[in-house]
Amino acid sequence: MTSIQTRSKFTVLFAAALLFLCGECARASENNSTIEGVVQDASGKPVTGAFVKLKNNERHLEFMVISQAQGRYTVSNLPAGQYVIQGVGGGYQSNVSTPVDVAEGKTAKLDLSLSAKQGPMLPRAWPMKVPEAVTVTISENLPEGDGKKLVSARCTVCHDAARIMSFHMSRDRWENQIREMRVNMRGARLRDLTDDEIKLAVDYLSSNFPPKSPDLNDRLPRSLLEGKALHYRVVQYDISDTNQNAESHDVAVDPHGNGWVGERVGNLGRLDGKTLEFSEIPIPDGPAPPDGQRLGNPQIDAKGELWLADGPNDRWLDYDINTGKFTAYDWPKTARAGAGGNTLLIHPNGTIWATGANQARMLNPATKEFKFFETPSYLATKEATGAYGMTIAGDGSVWWAEDQADRMVRVDPGTGRVEEFKIPFDGFAYPRRMSHDARGDIWVGLWNAGRLMKIDYETKQMTFFAPPTETPGTYSVSVDRKNDLIWVSEQQADKIARFNPKTGEWVEFPLPDSESDPRRIEVDQNNPNRVWWSGNLAARVGFVEVLGGN
Repeated sequence: MTSIQTRSKFTVLFAAALLFLCGECARASENNSTIEGVVQDASGKPVTGAFVKLKNNERHLEFMVISQAQGRYTVSNLPAGQYVIQGVGGGYQSNVSTPVDVAEGKTAKLDLSLSAKQGPMLPRAWPMKVPEAVTVTISENLPEGDGKKLVSARCTVCHDAARIMSFHMSRDRWENQIREMRVNMRGARLRDLTDDEIKLAVDYLSSNFPPKSPDLNDRLPRSLLEGKALHYRVVQYDISDTNQNAESHDVAVDPHGNGWVGERVGNLGRLDGKTLEFSEIPIPDGPAPPDGQRLGNPQIDAKGELWLADGPNDRWLDYDINTGKFTAYDWPKTARAGAGGNTLLIHPNGTIWATGANQARMLNPATKEFKFFETPSYLATKEATGAYGMTIAGDGSVWWAEDQADRMVRVDPGTGRVEEFKIPFDGFAYPRRMSHDARGDIWVGLWNAGRLMKIDYETKQMTFFAPPTETPGTYSVSVDRKNDLIWVSEQQADKIARFNPKTGEWVEFPLPDSESDPRRIEVDQNNPNRVWWSGNLAARVGFVEVLGGN
């Protein structure tokens, strides 16, 4: 274990962050401007249940609320500045407004007319990919051209050609994808690509699989919202405005109500929940090159200790958000696989857990000792079954998913005993992220099945629940343990949904933009009406907030 005083770039950023924190109350009080108006249809009739989207390009912020009775909308707690505004609802949308100035502490007014036809609905799919059902029919033959032989030989080691052909991305995105692939290759001890091979692969992929550019409104429902779905707002910060390849893959909430993301390019990002200011903190230098960073899932405990895996640098990091100090725990040289992984977990007993390389890993910070837990099936076959998601059951046992094998795994931290349980789903369920409720039962997002699954931690019985939207891509789960409400990210549908297990009621809350890529979500347990989310490919972080005690 080593304590790390951060490099000069971080020192500057942290000093700026301290100044920023000192002025937090003053800045928060500045977010007291309002924009209001009425949403109407083309005939001038008021429209209730329409989306109202506001963008402050200077601050990289976007807000969304829903029009209420008589078509009225109000967006409060805004920072002063210029906003462009658009209304969308019932299959129609307004033109994007000219910039509207709102002064500090003042109210600006703008009415919206839904006079233009909304574009075609974007099919539900992984961001920048064709729908999963379509990939089944994609030919395994890559297009002819320079680079086909290289891509076929090197890019299909870990996945088939259909996965490559399902993506449609810009050249910058393909460059970033190749960069990530090379990180994985080095972690798997495979030969790296040469500079000439990198250029050849990027040229081939970007020319044969260019981006498709849907309208940002193409995933918003064509029907007007009703009932409890009327009363929420969305606040999001667009990291891609300043760093397109940030890849804010995971979000965690600190004790002060701020959202943190692990940017895979080697930064921690922080969106202040009050001031809506965004700052970045680079991790300490390591042996991996800057373009080889790939941070894991951050998690934060009640004291403000943030943990994450830093695979390329063979270490786990502990960052104290109160002091700005990093502590590194070096990865054991005898470990079967590298330090990277998917999900990290802080156990109530103080140990740190993570998934990766078909196993669970545990660190005891007090003794600096790592332990590893293999599944019986992997020990027997050495076949990859995956390790994804992680949570704690009511008896203190740790659960995770074998996402490639449709199994759930339980380990008893005291005895080290590992058990596997098959998911009773007809087809490929694809379990992803999970959480636990106040009783200690497990809730899991089944991405391919489009279901939410509950596991009774005592009986091990598994029960499925279907959200209103079909094939939504149920990716991540977080539980409001105060009110016993289950929140689910619907990645393919650009929605975040809430499920009440007592009543069976679902409420879905659409996000403002198509292909937002909501991956991991986390309920702020101190303010459970606020659910944070982050988008990986979209490089966004923000929150959905339920209004009026709804």
